[in-house]
Amino acid sequence: ADPVLEIAKERGIKVIEDAAEAIGLDYKDRPCGSLGDLSTFSFYPNKHITTGEGGMILTDDDSLAALCRSSRNLCFQDKKRFYHERIGWNFRMTNLQAAIGLAQLERLGEFIDRKRAMGTRYTELLEGCPALQLPLPETSYARNIYWVYGVVLQNECPMNATEVMSRLGEQKIGTRPFFHPMHKQPVFHDMGLFRDDYHPNAEHLAKCGFYLPGGLTLTEDEIFQVSETLRDILER
Repeated sequence: ADPVLEIAKERGIKVIEDAAEAIGLDYKDRPCGSLGDLSTFSFYPNKHITTGEGGMILTDDDSLAALCRSSRNLCFQDKKRFYHERIGWNFRMTNLQAAIGLAQLERLGEFIDRKRAMGTRYTELLEGCPALQLPLPETSYARNIYWVYGVVLQNECPMNATEVMSRLGEQKIGTRPFFHPMHKQPVFHDMGLFRDDYHPNAEHLAKCGFYLPGGLTLTEDEIFQVSETLRDILER
């Protein structure tokens, strides 16, 4: 069992599992999305499978499932359709989106194999570069499915991620920064959710981390070009 789940069970706390980027990934031999009371997945275009937008919620709790179905459908009542006891949302997925998602779900294994092959190739081309920390292919509890291929600049690198990304952009290579630290998000900071502003690891990752191109249609030549260009920038 996972310590988080044990603590939650002891204290009667519901666990919401954020599995937005983890469809197809196993954690300690269990599928991500099967651990919490609720789990959420994203079908945004950059995920392993997409419906253009939207996502899904999983649960094995019938009452929570009923609440989610009601909330996504404006909280219509079963017997009094236009009678509302709660405020809901119009989060209904269209039939066309659902059809696309089901078709992509059938190819999830194929997509993961392709992502892993791309991640392996990036690592082969970039390993040994002293300025870079590369993603681990696997750990004792999980094997990487490379939703993205993220790299972190080491402390000895004289540039930060923004500067390196800018130079890659000059060579027509698109990149994306790591997420902004939670404690630096104005909405959370203003709510007083953090005891202090000292979170050096989060700040280091935001300053020094970025994602390399990782679309499923990326060719071997393009992966080589990205890797060689990045090495050239860092090793000048």
